[in-house]
Amino acid sequence: MPYFQSTTDGARLHYVEYNPSPTPAPTGEKAVGTAAPVPAPAPRFAISPTRDLSGLASGDPNGQVTLVFIHGWPMSHRMFEHMLLRLSETHGVRCVASDRRGFGDSEWTGCVGKGETITYDTFARDTVDFLSAVQRGSRGLGAFYFVAASMGCGETALAYRLLLNAVDDPAALDLKSRCRGFVWLGPSLPFPLRTERNPSAPPRELWDAILQGFRDDRVGFVRAAIPGVFGEGFGIGVELAPTVKERFERIVERADALAIERCVQIIAGTDLTDVVRGLDCQDGGGDGHGVRLLVVHGDSDQSMPAESSANIIPTLVTQAQVKIYKNAAHGLYLTHADELLDDILTFVFGK
Repeated sequence: MPYFQSTTDGARLHYVEYNPSPTPAPTGEKAVGTAAPVPAPAPRFAISPTRDLSGLASGDPNGQVTLVFIHGWPMSHRMFEHMLLRLSETHGVRCVASDRRGFGDSEWTGCVGKGETITYDTFARDTVDFLSAVQRGSRGLGAFYFVAASMGCGETALAYRLLLNAVDDPAALDLKSRCRGFVWLGPSLPFPLRTERNPSAPPRELWDAILQGFRDDRVGFVRAAIPGVFGEGFGIGVELAPTVKERFERIVERADALAIERCVQIIAGTDLTDVVRGLDCQDGGGDGHGVRLLVVHGDSDQSMPAESSANIIPTLVTQAQVKIYKNAAHGLYLTHADELLDDILTFVFGK
């Protein structure tokens, strides 16, 4: 398992790399960026569903595009495993994914520094450290797109702002030049707290109830809440196998209790409107077209309604593309994985 150290406090933070296999995809699909279909090995494995990528071409002149996954609260990179595997092994796309400090296999705090309060900016610096660690690796980083969910979207926006502002840091400027864009899934931004200007956002009472639920009976609360993350019981046709729900319960179980609570305080206490606005018409990767942004939201997301997020973002970032999935809740990355994979591949590699 690869780890890197936070430059903030020395915390040991975990990430994974999904590097495509050099052997042909068992589905017989064409790998992204290649000129001809990859022949299927014998025997051919019946992996479903498959995708025809014959119309897709690499958007990176050097041929390598990496998708950088940043997970939502209170999960870990494992919430994306079903996507990472398919993108890497079926479509030949390199993916890397980190565990936010306090979640998965990452420490909440390190032993270096002065014990500074952990904020959204801390997570953003960790994300920059993550990119730097991948860049130092044997494969480097190449051009990359962020793929982030929920509070992870804010981390990517803040991390990009850090790179933009590091005008005297050649390494940071290099990372900034490699960033081609963002894919945000059910973003909890610009501000996930109900106000007069933001009447459809979650009220403070909801956040208080979430914290109280974790404090009173963490196991029971998570078990009761997981179905709603994916829209089960919302009357939208979503029904998950018990084993799937149990798996996500286990993912949440790995999270540090203090990290769970502090992140709620950070999410609900941070207005990222100006940070998101700062992405407008920025020159991503030096291509003159501005950093790209795809926002995917569910029409039945009760955690963060589209009216308070996806519908607002284009007023802040003019180049943003928005897709609203029907019968989808906050966990659309699982329930609508096929549609989402198609949209990510099309957005990143084009048709």
